Amino acid sequence: MKLLTSILLSITSIYALTPTEIVQKSDKIRNPSDSFYQKGLITEFQNAKKVDSMLISIYSKEDAGQFKTIVKILKPKRDKDKLILRNGNSMWMYDPNSKAIAQMSPQQRLMGQSSSADVMSANFALDYNLTLDGIESIKGGDKKQVECYKISMTAISDDVSYPFVEYWVGKKNFYPIHAKFYSANKMLLKKSYYRKFKEVLGAMRPTEVLIFDGVDINKATKLSFSETEEKEIPDFWFSKEYLSKFNEK
Repeated sequence: MKLLTSILLSITSIYALTPTEIVQKSDKIRNPSDSFYQKGLITEFQNAKKVDSMLISIYSKEDAGQFKTIVKILKPKRDKDKLILRNGNSMWMYDPNSKAIAQMSPQQRLMGQSSSADVMSANFALDYNLTLDGIESIKGGDKKQVECYKISMTAISDDVSYPFVEYWVGKKNFYPIHAKFYSANKMLLKKSYYRKFKEVLGAMRPTEVLIFDGVDINKATKLSFSETEEKEIPDFWFSKEYLSKFNEK
């Protein structure tokens, strides 16, 4: 009996996934691979009432496992044609009116509870040290209970978007379900729920993210992604020097 138990435990340990493997699988669901384009609609709510919105174009390209991304603001008029570039963990914003290029923080707010980092493609498995805390059943963005791996994530460097994250990944299919993002002093900044999974570029992916303020749950932001398609994107687009010359055609 002891021998059988030992064999079963050995088999279980061989086939058990590490937290890195779990997050890698979830990363592949959150982000299409290679190069792609999509539109994003950011809608801000206060007490369940819409107060503002922003329409953006997103161009992302995988580079050594991580993503380079450029975001162009289409609406509102006050921000039209502003560009945000992420290359590695460095970010810049270009204002076509002033012709100025300014470095920005990934946590800098874009609209409502959404930051510039929230609309950028990123692979968590490369940015964080990961610990599997256990299995939990939680209510996901569609209000259904989901059995999840709960993973604690600690940033590997100071320039990662969020210093600490608690992340819930669906045990059955590795869908990203829920995340809590914290500051360096462990203050809760925001909570995100991934939902409306649809087949996009060969896999079921979340097409909507709900973000709630870490202190005031009456402040919420919805990110909706659409028109996702594979697109060849030249490397020179992701240069700070090219921002003033950016042309999508």
